[in-house]
Amino acid sequence: MIFTYVYPVEEFDRNITDNEIKEAYSNNKEVKKHTLDDFFDSLNDDLINLDTHWVRTIDDNKDYYPISSLHLDDLEHLGFDVSKIAENDMITLANKLSNDYCEQLFWGSLEILAEAIGIPRKNEAKN
Repeated sequence: MIFTYVYPVEEFDRNITDNEIKEAYSNNKEVKKHTLDDFFDSLNDDLINLDTHWVRTIDDNKDYYPISSLHLDDLEHLGFDVSKIAENDMITLANKLSNDYCEQLFWGSLEILAEAIGIPRKNEAKN
């Protein structure tokens, strides 16, 4: 998810790293974290002074790569009546499917496939 961080000019350099911003936010410094909608609402309501604050958007999913998803069409393909499925049931099903995948296939497949495409291990990279 993309968040907008607002941090005071007087306390922070404009070019601090994303990690420094997130750390300052975690340590309850004068850094505020907003969803994009909340940020624009605050901006429109004059709750953020851009003369005294820097603004940075940070994608917290930057280093994540999606490998799968679950859609109602997947269940329909298997013959289930998707008109009777509640949102909470889909969330529960997706969580259980994710856990099952991680427990049974993920780590073994990840290692085999990473080796197959030539990603070096740490000790190999130093040679």
